Amino acid sequence: MDSVLHESSDSNEMEKTLFETLSVEDWITIQSVRSSFLSIFQSENMDCPFNDSLDRGSVFISWSQMVNQIALCFIRFCRQIDEFESLNADDRFILIKYNLFSLFPIFKCFNYQPINDLWCSHGDNEEAQKHRRFFMLCDQSVDIRDTFVNLVLSLVEVTEQDPTILSLLLTVLIFSQGLSMNEDEQPLKDPLAVNRVQFHYTKLLWNYLVNKWDEVEASRHFTQLFFIIIRIQSTAKRSREFFSRQLMKTNTVDRIAPLMKTVLHIS
Repeated sequence: MDSVLHESSDSNEMEKTLFETLSVEDWITIQSVRSSFLSIFQSENMDCPFNDSLDRGSVFISWSQMVNQIALCFIRFCRQIDEFESLNADDRFILIKYNLFSLFPIFKCFNYQPINDLWCSHGDNEEAQKHRRFFMLCDQSVDIRDTFVNLVLSLVEVTEQDPTILSLLLTVLIFSQGLSMNEDEQPLKDPLAVNRVQFHYTKLLWNYLVNKWDEVEASRHFTQLFFIIIRIQSTAKRSREFFSRQLMKTNTVDRIAPLMKTVLHIS
Protein backbone atom coordinates (compact mmCIF):
# COMPACT_ATOMS: atom_id res chain seq x y z
CA MET A 1 0.00 0.00 0.00
CA ASP A 2 2.82 2.39 0.91
CA SER A 3 4.47 1.59 -2.45
CA VAL A 4 1.30 2.45 -4.33
CA LEU A 5 0.94 5.71 -2.42
CA HIS A 6 4.60 6.51 -3.06
CA GLU A 7 4.20 5.89 -6.80
CA SER A 8 1.05 7.98 -6.84
CA SER A 9 2.86 10.79 -5.05
CA ASP A 10 5.76 10.63 -7.54
CA SER A 11 3.29 10.74 -10.41
CA ASN A 12 1.54 13.78 -8.97
CA GLU A 13 4.86 15.54 -8.45
CA MET A 14 5.87 14.78 -12.04
CA GLU A 15 2.58 16.10 -13.40
CA LYS A 16 2.93 19.19 -11.24
CA THR A 17 6.48 19.79 -12.52
CA LEU A 18 5.40 19.40 -16.13
CA PHE A 19 2.44 21.69 -15.62
CA GLU A 20 4.66 24.33 -14.03
CA THR A 21 7.12 24.25 -16.94
CA LEU A 22 4.90 26.77 -18.66
CA SER A 23 2.75 29.10 -16.60
CA VAL A 24 -0.69 30.27 -17.64
CA GLU A 25 0.87 33.59 -18.61
CA ASP A 26 3.43 31.76 -20.73
CA TRP A 27 0.72 29.84 -22.57
CA ILE A 28 -1.19 33.06 -23.20
CA THR A 29 1.95 34.65 -24.69
CA ILE A 30 2.67 31.58 -26.82
CA GLN A 31 -0.89 31.46 -28.09
CA SER A 32 -0.82 35.15 -28.91
CA VAL A 33 2.42 34.85 -30.90
CA ARG A 34 1.16 31.75 -32.69
CA SER A 35 -2.16 33.39 -33.58
CA SER A 36 -0.44 36.48 -34.96
CA PHE A 37 1.89 34.30 -37.02
CA LEU A 38 -0.97 32.27 -38.51
CA SER A 39 -3.19 35.26 -39.21
CA ILE A 40 -0.40 37.04 -41.11
CA PHE A 41 1.41 34.25 -42.95
CA GLN A 42 -1.15 31.50 -43.54
CA SER A 43 -2.59 33.08 -46.69
CA GLU A 44 0.70 34.41 -48.08
CA ASN A 45 2.51 32.78 -50.99
CA MET A 46 5.86 33.25 -52.67
CA ASP A 47 5.46 32.46 -56.35
CA CYS A 48 8.48 32.58 -58.60
CA PRO A 49 8.57 35.93 -60.48
CA PHE A 50 10.38 34.50 -63.50
CA ASN A 51 8.89 35.12 -66.92
CA ASP A 52 10.76 34.11 -70.09
CA SER A 53 9.64 37.33 -71.81
CA LEU A 54 11.23 39.57 -69.17
CA ASP A 55 14.79 40.85 -69.24
CA ARG A 56 17.10 40.36 -66.29
CA GLY A 57 16.40 43.76 -64.76
CA SER A 58 12.62 43.30 -64.93
CA VAL A 59 12.92 39.88 -63.31
CA PHE A 60 14.79 41.32 -60.35
CA ILE A 61 12.23 44.11 -60.04
CA SER A 62 9.49 41.45 -59.88
CA TRP A 63 11.53 39.55 -57.30
CA SER A 64 11.93 42.67 -55.15
CA GLN A 65 8.16 43.31 -55.27
CA MET A 66 7.46 39.78 -54.08
CA VAL A 67 10.01 40.02 -51.26
CA ASN A 68 8.75 43.48 -50.32
CA GLN A 69 5.24 42.07 -49.78
CA ILE A 70 6.55 39.37 -47.45
CA ALA A 71 8.82 41.86 -45.65
CA LEU A 72 5.74 43.96 -44.87
CA CYS A 73 4.16 40.85 -43.33
CA PHE A 74 7.18 40.42 -41.06
CA ILE A 75 6.88 44.03 -39.97
CA ARG A 76 3.19 43.52 -39.21
CA PHE A 77 4.14 40.52 -37.09
CA CYS A 78 6.76 42.54 -35.20
CA ARG A 79 4.24 45.31 -34.51
CA GLN A 80 1.97 42.80 -32.77
CA ILE A 81 4.67 41.90 -30.22
CA ASP A 82 4.20 44.19 -27.22
CA GLU A 83 7.87 44.01 -26.22
CA PHE A 84 8.90 45.13 -29.70
CA GLU A 85 6.56 48.12 -29.58
CA SER A 86 8.00 49.08 -26.19
CA LEU A 87 11.56 49.34 -27.51
CA ASN A 88 13.35 52.55 -28.39
CA ALA A 89 12.23 53.67 -31.88
CA ASP A 90 15.80 53.62 -33.21
CA ASP A 91 16.30 50.09 -31.90
CA ARG A 92 13.10 48.93 -33.61
CA PHE A 93 14.43 50.30 -36.90
CA ILE A 94 17.84 48.64 -36.45
CA LEU A 95 16.31 45.24 -35.67
CA ILE A 96 14.06 45.46 -38.72
CA LYS A 97 16.82 46.68 -41.03
CA TYR A 98 19.43 44.11 -40.08
CA ASN A 99 17.34 41.07 -39.18
CA LEU A 100 14.45 41.04 -41.62
CA PHE A 101 16.17 39.33 -44.56
CA SER A 102 17.25 36.44 -42.30
CA LEU A 103 13.62 35.62 -41.49
CA PHE A 104 12.60 34.42 -44.96
CA PRO A 105 13.60 30.74 -44.46
CA ILE A 106 11.05 30.52 -41.64
CA PHE A 107 8.29 31.85 -43.88
CA LYS A 108 9.21 29.37 -46.60
CA CYS A 109 9.42 26.50 -44.10
CA PHE A 110 5.88 27.24 -42.93
CA ASN A 111 4.50 27.29 -46.49
CA TYR A 112 6.57 24.39 -47.79
CA GLN A 113 4.63 21.62 -49.55
CA PRO A 114 6.51 18.30 -49.91
CA ILE A 115 4.79 17.38 -53.19
CA ASN A 116 5.42 19.49 -56.30
CA ASP A 117 6.76 22.40 -54.29
CA LEU A 118 8.67 24.87 -56.45
CA TRP A 119 11.47 24.83 -53.87
CA CYS A 120 11.84 21.06 -53.98
CA SER A 121 15.37 20.18 -55.15
CA HIS A 122 14.15 17.81 -57.84
CA GLY A 123 10.68 19.18 -58.58
CA ASP A 124 9.71 18.99 -62.24
CA ASN A 125 6.53 21.04 -62.19
CA GLU A 126 6.31 24.28 -64.15
CA GLU A 127 6.86 26.53 -61.13
CA ALA A 128 9.98 24.61 -60.08
CA GLN A 129 11.42 24.90 -63.59
CA LYS A 130 10.69 28.64 -63.67
CA HIS A 131 12.37 28.98 -60.31
CA ARG A 132 15.53 27.23 -61.55
CA ARG A 133 15.67 29.46 -64.64
CA PHE A 134 15.27 32.52 -62.45
CA PHE A 135 18.28 31.47 -60.36
CA MET A 136 20.30 30.61 -63.46
CA LEU A 137 20.18 34.18 -64.73
CA CYS A 138 23.48 34.97 -63.01
CA ASP A 139 26.67 33.13 -62.16
CA GLN A 140 26.68 30.91 -59.06
CA SER A 141 23.02 31.68 -58.30
CA VAL A 142 22.07 27.98 -58.59
CA ASP A 143 24.41 27.26 -55.69
CA ILE A 144 22.68 29.94 -53.63
CA ARG A 145 19.31 28.40 -54.46
CA ASP A 146 20.45 24.90 -53.45
CA THR A 147 21.87 26.21 -50.17
CA PHE A 148 18.58 27.95 -49.39
CA VAL A 149 16.53 24.88 -50.33
CA ASN A 150 18.62 22.63 -48.08
CA LEU A 151 18.25 25.12 -45.24
CA VAL A 152 14.46 25.20 -45.63
CA LEU A 153 14.29 21.39 -45.73
CA SER A 154 16.35 21.21 -42.53
CA LEU A 155 13.94 23.61 -40.86
CA VAL A 156 10.99 21.55 -42.04
CA GLU A 157 12.52 18.40 -40.55
CA VAL A 158 13.48 19.91 -37.19
CA THR A 159 10.35 22.01 -36.59
CA GLU A 160 7.87 19.66 -38.29
CA GLN A 161 6.34 22.92 -39.55
CA ASP A 162 4.81 23.46 -36.12
CA PRO A 163 3.55 27.08 -36.24
CA THR A 164 4.23 27.50 -32.53
CA ILE A 165 7.90 26.56 -32.89
CA LEU A 166 8.25 28.68 -36.02
CA SER A 167 6.56 31.74 -34.48
CA LEU A 168 8.72 31.55 -31.34
CA LEU A 169 11.88 31.01 -33.38
CA LEU A 170 10.91 33.96 -35.57
CA THR A 171 10.50 36.13 -32.48
CA VAL A 172 13.87 35.03 -31.07
CA LEU A 173 15.56 35.96 -34.37
CA ILE A 174 13.87 39.35 -34.51
CA PHE A 175 15.50 40.26 -31.20
CA SER A 176 18.95 38.92 -32.19
CA GLN A 177 21.81 41.39 -32.28
CA GLY A 178 24.44 40.72 -34.93
CA LEU A 179 22.29 38.25 -36.85
CA SER A 180 23.06 39.91 -40.19
CA MET A 181 26.86 39.45 -39.84
CA ASN A 182 27.17 42.99 -41.20
CA GLU A 183 30.18 44.81 -39.77
CA ASP A 184 28.39 48.12 -40.32
CA GLU A 185 25.41 47.16 -38.15
CA GLN A 186 24.58 50.04 -35.84
CA PRO A 187 24.74 49.50 -32.06
CA LEU A 188 21.47 49.45 -30.17
CA LYS A 189 20.53 52.27 -27.84
CA ASP A 190 19.25 49.83 -25.20
CA PRO A 191 20.81 46.41 -25.86
CA LEU A 192 19.89 45.11 -22.39
CA ALA A 193 16.18 45.57 -23.11
CA VAL A 194 16.54 43.59 -26.35
CA ASN A 195 18.56 40.87 -24.60
CA ARG A 196 15.90 40.50 -21.92
CA VAL A 197 13.16 40.03 -24.52
CA GLN A 198 15.20 37.56 -26.53
CA PHE A 199 16.01 35.53 -23.41
CA HIS A 200 12.34 35.46 -22.46
CA TYR A 201 11.24 34.08 -25.85
CA THR A 202 14.18 31.66 -25.99
CA LYS A 203 13.04 30.29 -22.64
CA LEU A 204 9.46 30.01 -23.92
CA LEU A 205 10.72 28.11 -26.97
CA TRP A 206 12.75 25.72 -24.83
CA ASN A 207 9.89 25.06 -22.42
CA TYR A 208 7.47 24.54 -25.29
CA LEU A 209 9.83 21.94 -26.80
CA VAL A 210 10.03 20.16 -23.45
CA ASN A 211 6.26 20.24 -23.17
CA LYS A 212 5.86 18.95 -26.75
CA TRP A 213 8.34 16.08 -26.42
CA ASP A 214 10.55 15.54 -23.36
CA GLU A 215 13.77 17.05 -22.10
CA VAL A 216 16.03 14.74 -24.12
CA GLU A 217 14.17 15.32 -27.39
CA ALA A 218 13.84 19.02 -26.61
CA SER A 219 17.60 19.25 -26.11
CA ARG A 220 18.22 17.51 -29.44
CA HIS A 221 15.84 19.78 -31.35
CA PHE A 222 17.10 22.89 -29.56
CA THR A 223 20.70 22.05 -30.52
CA GLN A 224 19.67 21.46 -34.12
CA LEU A 225 17.88 24.82 -34.19
CA PHE A 226 21.03 26.50 -32.88
CA PHE A 227 23.09 25.17 -35.79
CA ILE A 228 20.31 26.05 -38.25
CA ILE A 229 20.43 29.65 -37.00
CA ILE A 230 24.15 29.72 -37.87
CA ARG A 231 23.27 28.45 -41.36
CA ILE A 232 20.52 31.08 -41.63
CA GLN A 233 23.10 33.78 -40.88
CA SER A 234 25.56 32.71 -43.56
CA THR A 235 22.89 31.92 -46.17
CA ALA A 236 21.10 35.24 -45.64
CA LYS A 237 24.39 37.15 -45.88
CA ARG A 238 25.33 35.46 -49.18
CA SER A 239 21.85 35.89 -50.65
CA ARG A 240 21.56 39.53 -49.59
CA GLU A 241 24.94 40.38 -51.11
CA PHE A 242 24.09 38.45 -54.29
CA PHE A 243 20.78 40.22 -54.89
CA SER A 244 22.27 43.60 -54.03
CA ARG A 245 24.99 43.08 -56.65
CA GLN A 246 22.46 42.00 -59.27
CA LEU A 247 20.29 45.05 -58.66
CA MET A 248 23.38 47.23 -59.02
CA LYS A 249 24.53 45.48 -62.20
CA THR A 250 21.12 45.79 -63.84
CA ASN A 251 20.74 49.45 -62.79
CA THR A 252 17.41 48.70 -61.16
CA VAL A 253 18.17 49.87 -57.60
CA ASP A 254 16.17 53.09 -58.10
CA ARG A 255 13.15 51.06 -59.20
CA ILE A 256 12.77 48.98 -56.06
CA ALA A 257 10.77 49.94 -52.97
CA PRO A 258 12.59 51.91 -50.24
CA LEU A 259 11.93 49.06 -47.81
CA MET A 260 13.86 46.67 -50.05
CA LYS A 261 16.85 49.03 -50.14
CA THR A 262 16.80 49.03 -46.34
CA VAL A 263 16.44 45.24 -46.06
CA LEU A 264 19.27 44.65 -48.57
CA HIS A 265 21.45 47.27 -46.83
CA ILE A 266 21.74 49.37 -50.00
CA SER A 267 22.67 52.96 -49.23
